[in-house]
Amino acid sequence: MNDIRKAMYETALSAGLPIISGDECCQILAWLYIYGGGNEQCVVDERLRNVIFYAQQRLNINGGEVPDKELLPVLQGYIKSIEERAIANKHYKDYDNDPPEWVLALEKKWNIKSYRSKA
Repeated sequence: MNDIRKAMYETALSAGLPIISGDECCQILAWLYIYGGGNEQCVVDERLRNVIFYAQQRLNINGGEVPDKELLPVLQGYIKSIEERAIANKHYKDYDNDPPEWVLALEKKWNIKSYRSKA
């Protein structure tokens, strides 16, 4: 099944069909940037890994390439929203306390668990 999903994402990219919105791709990559370190599920779960690779390709951030100029500010905005919320709640670099609603919705939709969920 995972090979079929991977082929589907590759085909959609080749055909220019956005099967996951640019906004959601940015949310996924922002989540990965802030919460993904040490999260083995991202490595083990093939379905999620395929989505992450799709999102990277949509934003053209595979390494050494020029990122999508329209989606990059969106990605940066999502990252900033997590950071600003942590600072506003005096958690500073502790992003696990009281994340924005979009983080919780994304985790529920994709069945992602962060460290905060494991405690």
